[in-house]
Amino acid sequence: MIYPRTDLFDLCKVRDTTFWPLQRQELSRTAGGRTQAKDLGSALWRASFTTAPARLDDAQDVEAALISLNGSVGSFLAHDVRRPFPKAHPGGFSGTLAISLLFSENAYSVQLSSPGGGLTLSPGDYIGFEYGAGGSRALHMIQSPPQTLSAGVPKSFDVFPAIRPGAAVGAAITVNRASCEMILEPGHQAPALRDLVASSLSFSAIQIL
Repeated sequence: MIYPRTDLFDLCKVRDTTFWPLQRQELSRTAGGRTQAKDLGSALWRASFTTAPARLDDAQDVEAALISLNGSVGSFLAHDVRRPFPKAHPGGFSGTLAISLLFSENAYSVQLSSPGGGLTLSPGDYIGFEYGAGGSRALHMIQSPPQTLSAGVPKSFDVFPAIRPGAAVGAAITVNRASCEMILEPGHQAPALRDLVASSLSFSAIQIL
C-alpha cells in the first residue's frame, strides 16, 4: 500500500464534517494574576467526517480504504469538503499560482502571484503547497478580505496557521481541493448499519507534517 492514499473522498459522500485548527498552546499566570498564552508550535488541522448512508456494496469500498490505513499507521489526503474550491470559483480555478515572497517578520502572511491572473481568494478559501526536503504538505486558510490577482501582479494575503520553516519562493500553490496529509485518530467504531441495507461511517483525523 502506498501512502498517503489520495482516493478516500472519491469513494464516499460526506454528510457532516468539521475542519478546525488544533492549537498547540499553553497558558500561564503571572504573580499579578495576568493570564498569558504561549504558542508551542504552528497549529495543526483536525477533522471529523460522517459519510452519507450508502448501499452496503458501495459502503464497503470506503470501509476497505479506511481499514487499509492500519489504524493510525497509514495516511491519507484530506480537504475541507465544505470549501473544495475558492468561493469565487465554485467550479475550480484552471490557472497557475505560486509563492512570490515570504515575510521573515510575519509568518502569517504570504505573497502570491499568478501569470494569468483572474483568481479571487476570499476568507475561508484554502491554499496548499509542498515544502521542505521531505515534501511535507502545508494547508492554510485565507484570512484577508477578498482580493483578485492580476496577471503578473503579486498580492499579499494573511493566512492561518503560520507558515512553517521550509516554505520556498516559487512553490506551486493548489487551490482546488487543497489538502493536507492526515492520519486517523484511535478508537473508531464499526460502521452503523441501517436495515442491513445501508451503512454510514464516522471517523476523525489529525494533520501530520
